[in-house]
Amino acid sequence: MFMKSIISNTIHPNMKASKTDAFTLIELLVVISIIAILAGIALPVFGSVQIKGAQTKALSNAKQIGTGLRLYAVDNNGTYPSYKLDPTTGKPGTELVDSSNDAFAQLIPDYLPNEDIFWLTKSAWCNATPPDNQMDAADVYTPSKTLKGGENEWAYVPGLNDTSNPSYPLIADGFKADSEADPVYVAGESVAGGVWKGKNAIVVRCDTSGAVMKVKQAGLRVVGPVNAADGAEANIFKVADTWIPKKVVNPKAAVSAPATAP
Repeated sequence: MFMKSIISNTIHPNMKASKTDAFTLIELLVVISIIAILAGIALPVFGSVQIKGAQTKALSNAKQIGTGLRLYAVDNNGTYPSYKLDPTTGKPGTELVDSSNDAFAQLIPDYLPNEDIFWLTKSAWCNATPPDNQMDAADVYTPSKTLKGGENEWAYVPGLNDTSNPSYPLIADGFKADSEADPVYVAGESVAGGVWKGKNAIVVRCDTSGAVMKVKQAGLRVVGPVNAADGAEANIFKVADTWIPKKVVNPKAAVSAPATAP
């Protein structure tokens, strides 16, 4: 009897130790479900953070362009580049630039060192690859290499100067192609004018202040108070509705032309 008790006490603890803990199938499914829910919450937040980061960098670049315009004005009687250069003298003529590229090219290299800050990887106005930073010779006043098509994202309001109303819009994300008379954006990122999915637009004003502005979903326009006593709002880039002197000029199209908006 004594030996039986000893054997029983010896075996019993070992038998308990041989048992192993493990997840049941239901427990595993619960864990997997929780992970999937957390991933579903985190991924949109991560995507939003990436977009905000890209917008912050693009806004900084646009402000640098604004600073370059002001430096140009110091040497050119307060005016911003708005007219094509005379091919012989290199002085501004009387014909307005056809694109923002032609205006901004006049800033390089004296006021801005290269083409990099004009390019935005997400924009359909831009080539898939960064600018090549090839420049025309100093005595070439009709640009063919400097800031050619696909190397610039930004639209531009010509005809302004360093004494213009500081709140006038000066630089913005490129608009939908052929909408310069009434500039609008589009919802698709693959189309020129849709870089932020038609929800936001970066706008820099004459005093080089800037912001990421909401795009009015009715018409995809950037609206704000117009120069009127009643405080009505309208497209801040449309000459007929606001006080800017000349219509917006868009960038030159990318080498692979952007898709046509529906």
